[in-house]
Amino acid sequence: MEINTPSWLSCTQTIALALEVSLQRGLATLGQELPPLWHEWVEEYQQSLGELSDPQVLLAETESAKVWAAVVAFLRVGRGTLFIANHQWQQREWQQVAQFLHPDRLWGSSIWQQQWLKLTNSDLAVTSVHHQTITPENQPAPKRSEPLIGFPTGGSSGTIRFALHSPQTLTVAVGGLRQFLAPLLPSNGQINSLCLLPLYHVGGFMQWWRSALTAGNFSPLDYGLVKEFPPPLPPDYLTSLVPTQLAYLLDRHGSWLKNFRLIFLGGAPAWPALLTKAKAAGLNLAPTYGMTETAAQIATLTPAEFLAGHTGVGKLLPHVHLTITNSQDEIVAPGTVGIINIQSDALFQGYVPQGTGQKEEIFTTGDLGYCHHGYLHITGRRGRRLISGGENIDPEEIEAFLLDQNLVQDVAIVGVGDRHWGEMLVAVYVPKPSLGNDPLSLNQCVKAQLSKPKCPKHWFPVPTLRRSPLGKLNYQFWQTWAREQLDAEEANQDG
Repeated sequence: MEINTPSWLSCTQTIALALEVSLQRGLATLGQELPPLWHEWVEEYQQSLGELSDPQVLLAETESAKVWAAVVAFLRVGRGTLFIANHQWQQREWQQVAQFLHPDRLWGSSIWQQQWLKLTNSDLAVTSVHHQTITPENQPAPKRSEPLIGFPTGGSSGTIRFALHSPQTLTVAVGGLRQFLAPLLPSNGQINSLCLLPLYHVGGFMQWWRSALTAGNFSPLDYGLVKEFPPPLPPDYLTSLVPTQLAYLLDRHGSWLKNFRLIFLGGAPAWPALLTKAKAAGLNLAPTYGMTETAAQIATLTPAEFLAGHTGVGKLLPHVHLTITNSQDEIVAPGTVGIINIQSDALFQGYVPQGTGQKEEIFTTGDLGYCHHGYLHITGRRGRRLISGGENIDPEEIEAFLLDQNLVQDVAIVGVGDRHWGEMLVAVYVPKPSLGNDPLSLNQCVKAQLSKPKCPKHWFPVPTLRRSPLGKLNYQFWQTWAREQLDAEEANQDG
């Protein structure tokens, strides 16, 4: 379904102003204001782009206020591509990005800029870097009529790339969500957001975009501070959480969460026990499904549906068309699990480093799911399905069982190549701070409830699984790590 958007939203300068006003109002509701140097920062970012016709900018500011200022400045200029980096990346991640991205401008601290130049083996001054982003043919990217914003994505593969969105794709996503939520919003249709997610994730950035385009308030807060001292909540506010955030806040600040008009839940699968607890607490929870490539959610369960006992991630938003197919690209019958394919004007414009101009009419995801009576259900990731001993196994089922039974704090089930099993199941887990969660006890619990092929052959406890702010795991990293642990054990036995 086509979503009509006001003509003023085609002007990036107007959007920049709306973002600034929304932020200013949102900070005021928290008793805060824009930093004294705000306008100076915005002006500096604008001037740094000079007369570049198609500037490529890598943004890695660590201060949230400077990230806001950089986004506003970029949209005021209204051309080029802004790549929003995760400033918490470590050396390995930065090295990946440095292999394919050669920006004209680096926006970040001077120390970080020097580190970047070392990674790229460049002896040029930062202000004189004028490279273009590399495309597959190693040619300069073509000039575009509208600016693009690149959001980092890696999923469970661990390979970093940027998904490119235009202001138009982001705006279509807002229009679809606003239309869907109309009965749940204030009469003026404002979307006021209390944001606890970083802006380098679509889940955080879109909260700002929604608030700005609906004349709402955008109130960003540091999640670490909220964990300890949740602030008084203004009326008619929404927020977005990932399951790990919901679990923590529900245990400690459940009454505070009840004040939200709506709580979107996404980013990673939520285990059944967590949803049951949220329902018992009467939270206005809205489980969602979406991704970076779709500019956040494309399906949402309303709080009323959630509290009434509906499962899954809800009905499709009006700007989305979805089909579910088998491996031969044939549409499957309703209720049958298959591959999720998406059509929408909110789809991303292409990847970097794969290049731009590759937007397809249909985006085939890596997710498996089915539709039942109009409600979408997600069953897992296609790329994570394992074959062990000739059996098809979905690791998400085992992870959900362990979390649902409160047997572990966190867990990742990975498959390691094995001559006998084909793929051997390995559990990497964070133990509960209590007795009875040693590998032998955990293995017995799984065997008592799940079929034998679903029982991990090895259990490795770790202090943390280092989830991203959106609750995602780098499964490729833990698969490699598990392989190394098994190799070390085998070497010790041989020795």
